[in-house]
Amino acid sequence: MQVLTHTKHQQKKYINFSSDGVNFFYLRTLYINVYVFIDMKKVFLTFILFVSLLIEMKAQTVEYVDAVKFKQLIATEDALLLDVRTPGEYSRGHIKGSTAIDITDPSFESKFRMLQKNKTILIYCLSGSRSNAGANYLAQMGFKKVYALQQGLMDWNRCGYELEQSSQVVAAIAKSFTEQSFGQMLKDNKLVLVDFNAVWCAPCKAMIPVIDKVSADFKGKAKVEKIDIEANKAITNAYQVQTIPGFVLFKDGKKVWSQSGIISYDDLAAVIKKYL
Repeated sequence: MQVLTHTKHQQKKYINFSSDGVNFFYLRTLYINVYVFIDMKKVFLTFILFVSLLIEMKAQTVEYVDAVKFKQLIATEDALLLDVRTPGEYSRGHIKGSTAIDITDPSFESKFRMLQKNKTILIYCLSGSRSNAGANYLAQMGFKKVYALQQGLMDWNRCGYELEQSSQVVAAIAKSFTEQSFGQMLKDNKLVLVDFNAVWCAPCKAMIPVIDKVSADFKGKAKVEKIDIEANKAITNAYQVQTIPGFVLFKDGKKVWSQSGIISYDDLAAVIKKYL
């Protein structure tokens, strides 16, 4: 290959490039362009990932509020109120409607996982330190909206807000099933509604009147069985109950329907009537 050039005296001069030289120059240029393209693609993908993580972290950020704001959230949010103090502290006084999960209990994390992730969580303790730790755990687990009472019940008490006293934190003696006895119970009854619950779960307590009414109204037609998840871990795991309160309906020994969270009497009764 020959290239025509000009010297400063305007004399024509030809420069020879071998084909190997041209190929080397072309390949080198191509390599640089490809490398830059790939490198820029990596930078772009990294940037997108970083932005996505920031958005996710923002969506899961814990918000710390004072007692006045906390009380407003209780009244306005469809939220789960969570007390992370010890059972003794809880019994001496807690905010009405609270679910009690002792964060010093080694099993607290598994209990956290049983809470509904689509619920706003309002978490508190005495001074704020334990609830701050609990709030961060919840955010890492994927709970999107978490509000922590910044100075705990100390701030709540300073505002003169009421507390409720109760000693019913720990179940007295919960009925326990083996997989064999549970299976036999399903065989002995054509239609069985199982209520998976826990004594520390406030939404479970709220469902008690509904479940009792269903049990009374469908007596002789459908059996209603309450299962404490703490006393029946094998049954809970066998039927993959992830959230409480949790309800499973069995017909002829087979699972035909399930529901997590609060459900009205009318809706629950309608489901049972459908399978009678």
